[in-house]
Amino acid sequence: MRRIFLFFVFSMFSLAVFAKSWTNNVGVGTTISFSKIGVDETNADDINQLGLGIEGFYLGCHENGFTAKIDYALGAALTKDINLQGTNTNTGFFTNIALGGGYSIYPTETFLISFTLMAGMDISVFTDEKTGYTYTNSSGEQVDADYDRSISLDTINVGPDIFVRYKAGEHFGFFVNLSARYIIAGLGKDETNYTWEGTKNKEYTEQDKSDFDLFGYFRIQPTIGVSWTF
Repeated sequence: MRRIFLFFVFSMFSLAVFAKSWTNNVGVGTTISFSKIGVDETNADDINQLGLGIEGFYLGCHENGFTAKIDYALGAALTKDINLQGTNTNTGFFTNIALGGGYSIYPTETFLISFTLMAGMDISVFTDEKTGYTYTNSSGEQVDADYDRSISLDTINVGPDIFVRYKAGEHFGFFVNLSARYIIAGLGKDETNYTWEGTKNKEYTEQDKSDFDLFGYFRIQPTIGVSWTF
């Protein structure tokens, strides 16, 4: 996915440099992400997640209306459906990236409206750490260990974006964007590392790891911010 994204960025940059018929827009704004992810395990609850962060984008419009778009967001993730940190609401990190294409119209000289079909990936990570954790290792010994656990959710998705830009000056403007995604599939990982000090100050680590499949449901992500047109 990363290689495809870099190739897409390079292609769009090349078009922007060599093709005078392209209008380029970049920007950044604040975003709120609402998602619901299905867990493919018996008696497992769905994961509802709220994300608060920032989103950046590139949107290139050809004179014939064809539009290419890339966006990337990151921020804090909140959920009550992961039991990890010993609190009602667990806090983690989210990031999502998407690329796609579509069509743009100019209702007036100052307004741009774009409709694009996007495909991308979402990643969320939640962690917890403890010291002085009593752990029974693989040899049956009870040791005083450091505990480090992480749960990650990686999903792929597809869906439309609606983008509106208002041009307040020659280059500067404001934008709003609404992303709607259907989650096609994904993989969850639950990893726990136990680290302790043994004889002769030698450090030992053991790991518990399990995977679970993710499927379906959605992500909705509105964004508002400032843009630059060139």
